[in-house]
Order: sequence, then structure tokens, then C-alpha cells
Amino acid sequence: MKYFIGKNQDNHAPISNGNVLAWIQQYDIGCLPVDKISQFFFPNFDLSSAMFDTPGSYVLAKDHNEKIWYDPYGMVKEKLGQIGEIISLNNTQYINGYGVYEVVSHKGNTVVRTKTWAPPSQNSLIRSIEVKTLRNNASKATIFPVVHLKNVVQRIGNIFISRISENQWLATTVSPTAAGITGEVPIAVTTGPVTIFEHSLIPVPLVFTIPDQTIPHQNYSQPVYQIFAAGTTKDAAIQQLNETLRTIRQSERQTLQAWEAWYRETIDIGELPPPLDYYWKLSNTVAKMSMQKDGTPIIIGFRPYQGNVWIRDSLWIASTLALSGHYEDAIHALYATLSYLIERPDGNYYFAYNVVTRLPNEHAFENDTTGLILYGIWQVWSLVKDRTIIQDLWPIIHQSTNWILTNRDASGLIFPDAGIWETFGPHLGEDFEHMTWTSAISSYGLLKAAEMAEAIGENEKAIQFRQGAFELLQAIGRNNVHNGIVCRSKETKLLDASVSLFFSEFPLFPKEWRAPTLRAIEERLQDPFIGGIWRHESLTTEEGDLKPWTGPTFWFGEALLANQEVDKAWSYFGHNYNNSAFCGLLPELLYSKGRARGIGMPSYSQSGVIRSLLLYNNLFHRSDLS
Repeated sequence: MKYFIGKNQDNHAPISNGNVLAWIQQYDIGCLPVDKISQFFFPNFDLSSAMFDTPGSYVLAKDHNEKIWYDPYGMVKEKLGQIGEIISLNNTQYINGYGVYEVVSHKGNTVVRTKTWAPPSQNSLIRSIEVKTLRNNASKATIFPVVHLKNVVQRIGNIFISRISENQWLATTVSPTAAGITGEVPIAVTTGPVTIFEHSLIPVPLVFTIPDQTIPHQNYSQPVYQIFAAGTTKDAAIQQLNETLRTIRQSERQTLQAWEAWYRETIDIGELPPPLDYYWKLSNTVAKMSMQKDGTPIIIGFRPYQGNVWIRDSLWIASTLALSGHYEDAIHALYATLSYLIERPDGNYYFAYNVVTRLPNEHAFENDTTGLILYGIWQVWSLVKDRTIIQDLWPIIHQSTNWILTNRDASGLIFPDAGIWETFGPHLGEDFEHMTWTSAISSYGLLKAAEMAEAIGENEKAIQFRQGAFELLQAIGRNNVHNGIVCRSKETKLLDASVSLFFSEFPLFPKEWRAPTLRAIEERLQDPFIGGIWRHESLTTEEGDLKPWTGPTFWFGEALLANQEVDKAWSYFGHNYNNSAFCGLLPELLYSKGRARGIGMPSYSQSGVIRSLLLYNNLFHRSDLS
């Protein structure tokens, strides 16, 4: 499980600086171990902005003394030693928890270390490649950086240029400079030039042949740099490439320093033990990486949802950034997210949009958007303490509160919908229900809207909002709570893990409901085989099973903290940490076959690290986390 990234080929470790985004993959089709840049995105983090051909970019190396090919795909057929041995992944990490991703792998005695980063404020990506021996003996090696391009429209010396669209250009080369060959990779690395027609619109592999590198005793060879630079024009891409090359030797250090400077803004929660310290730093880093240049936080890690802006996810990330002390980023994310809003015919807002077209892109019907908007605006404002935020966003606040107050039926609850889960409703053969989540987040949103209304002198509105919030909470108590257990909806006594948030993140429910609900969730939503908490009873994923999700497991642990059950809470937090990848990324959920899906949800997964540690610190004022 430690290397879940890539066992489902849509899972990736992200590297981003806001301008560009790269996906790093550790397993390819058939669970083949491979260290590769799976994809590179510019200018939007959307699948339509993908700049590589499907095989991506990877490294081959020929160790001359060992007579071995470091060849993840087994393409080279030369009769050298250990041809059949697969590559072993030694370690993956974000260096110091920041924005430089390192992979160490080996085949036989040949060790390859790559580091990948996106330099601050540039439209470029750099990968450094170093080779050593496992037994620390001296040797020589030839390194072959490979990239599969969608096309090559021009070459200028050893710079190759690819055009994806009218405003998408990619320039790539290596440093120290080396000859590039287009054509079949196995032939290019063994017999030399096999150039095919480069001025074409067909995908083409490009191989750079780096002169023999000396592998010193006990140390790595000097780094070889592979550079990718993007631009809206050919000249812009070439200029960006040359700018990146000028500072290539200092770039890794400068990138780490930029991340360190950003991290110093993070709230101080005291000294953490090494594992938690790493998870804390990495989770803050990934939250920042999910933000595009315009501030929009989006899904960043796996293919089905790439380029989608979910209002819920984006607001969760924006509020997490605010809670962790990054106020400027939080404001940027809040305004960017709300700029996507388009009203539905009934006056609510669509909850999902494509980042390029900015058009609605949802596949379910959820009425929680207005409550979440009110919470998100309040959370950022309450920490930043700037009334301009309320004044700027008052039309959205007014529209959201008005929708909640006028869209309740005779039960007193918000009209039926899918709740917090898109995998629920008529499209899966289920009727919508009066979901507890929807009415509860609407109630909490109204309470926070009342605070904001008072801050700008709208006292009558504040009274109206609080009355509406009280009525919704009463309706939940009448219809959706049985023997103190908060159920999924008015229509059923089945459970939904999202209700646990209203004992912690959104402290709305009376404490009398807490213990009975927690006991029921633990009994009925905890996975009996691998631990963790399911989203809700009767949920079926696209894989056809019921498996625990990282987000709901964090939420349940936080509710246990609020109930003073500290040890039990940490057992659930530990479940999540134990199912992380070596690099510290957490999956969105676990499937029954032991596979994990996605780190594309920093709102639910990595933000869970940040929010649970903050809650623990706030409730117990201790720094002795262990």
C-alpha cells in the first residue's frame, strides 16, 4: 500500500508552482515500477492542456562497468547482465515536505535518483538525473532522458519545439547540452540516429544522449538536467527555456527556499514528531499546489476529474489555507472560486465547473452549495478580519441566504437532493432524500451569515438568518434523529459519515446527539476488514464495493476529539497515515483489491491532516503529538 500512487494509473504525485502542473507516476500499466513524469499541463490544469504524449517522460541509463541497462520497460534487447531484473523503488519523498519531488530507484547495482520541481514564477519544469552504484563502487554510465511529445514542429540546435494549440507551445532540451534523436527509443539508445520526419503532427519519442557520466566512489554522478518550458507563443516558450537554463544550477535550492519562505507564514502549532512534521508540511504544500495562477483551487492528481472546479472542494481548500495562516492565498482562492458561480434555474448555484470553459460540469443534484459558500466566505473573513470581503461578496451572501430560507418544504428541511455525495440519486436508481448534510450545512451557513450581516450593520437580516438556522436545526431533530442518532435523511435510518462534521468542523448539533451517533457510526460505517470509515450506508462506488474514505475517517476522528476520546481519535488518524504512500500523499479512498484511488482530493485527504492537527491543538493546547 505504501506505493499506491500509480497502481491505479490515474493516481499521481503533483508538482506545481501555479503556472504549470506535472504529474509524477511510480507505476505504469500492469503495476510496472517506473519513475516518470506522466503529464505536464499549461496553461490550465485541465486534460485539454496536456502537453506530453501518453507515455510521458522517463529515464534510461547504461551502466558500462556493470553491463546493465536501467530500463523500466525492458525495451533494450542488448545482451547485458541482469536484463530481466525489474526496477525496484527505494524511496519517494517531497524534500523536507516541500515542492521538490525525489525518487530513488535501482536495477541491480545501478541506482538512479531523480528530483523534479517547478521553479517559482516560471512556466517551466526541471528534472535532475543522477546515477550511482548500490555497492558504492566507481563506474561510468550513459544517461538517456526520454520524452514522448505530441509532435515536433521545429528544432533549433538541441532544443525541440512542440505545438499543442495556437497558444500552447513546449520547448525542451537538456543540460549539459546533448544531441536529441527522434524515433524508436530502443534503436535510438543502441544504434544511434534514426530520425523520423520531425515536422509533423504525429506523436514522436525524443531521446537525448548524455555523454558518459563518471560515477565516483560512494557518490552520485554530476546531475543532468531535463528542462520543459511552456509558453503561449513559440518565442515565449524558447525565452522561458533560456531563462530556466541560466539559473539551472541554483534552481533546486532557490525552489526549496521559496517554499520555505512560504511555509514560514504557516500557523505555529508547536513541535511535531518527525512523521507528523512531514505530513503537516507536505499537506500545506499540496494545498498550495492545487491553486492555479488565478487562485482557483482544482483537482490536481488523477485523470477523471482533472480540470474540474468543485465549489465544495475549492472552498474547503480556501478555508484550510486560511486556517493554516495563509490569508493572502485564502482570499485569492475564495474570490477565484466564487467567480465561477452561475445560477441554476431555481436560484441556487451549480456546484461544478470546467476550468477552461467555466461552464457547469456536474453529474448530480446537490443543494448544499449555498450553505458551503456562506461557510467559506465566513471562515476566510473571520480570520482575515477585513469587512471588505463581506461587502464585496454581499450579493452572493444575499442570494445564498435567500435560497436557503425559501427552499424548505413542509418538513422544514431543505428540498431533497444527493446530500454531499455525487454518487447518490436517480442516476444510480435511488430517489433523492431530505439529506441531513444539506439542511445542516445550510443551517450552519445561515448562522455564519448572521455574524457577517452584523459586521456590516445588517442587524435585521442577522435576526432573520438566525431564526432560519434555528428552524432548520429543529427540523433535523424532528425528522432525522432517532434515539439520539443522527441519520442520513428523513427517509431512512441509515447513516452518513458527513454528519460527524457537525460535532467538530461545524459545531452545530447538540452534544446529546454526539455519543449515540459516534457509537452508531463506529459500529456500522467502520470497515470490518481494513478499518477506516465509509461515506454512508448503501453507498456503492464505481468499483462495486464499500470501502473507507480518507476524508470521512478524519472527520470521525475529529468528532471523537470533540467527545474527548483522544486515543480512539488517533487510532483513526493513524489508519489514514498508515495507508499513505511513501511520499506522504493520502488516497481519496481504498478499494477492496488493496488499491487506492487518487490524491486528487487535497480538500478531503491532505486537508484532513491540517484540520485534524489544528483541531487537536485548539482543543488540548498541547504540542506532545505522537
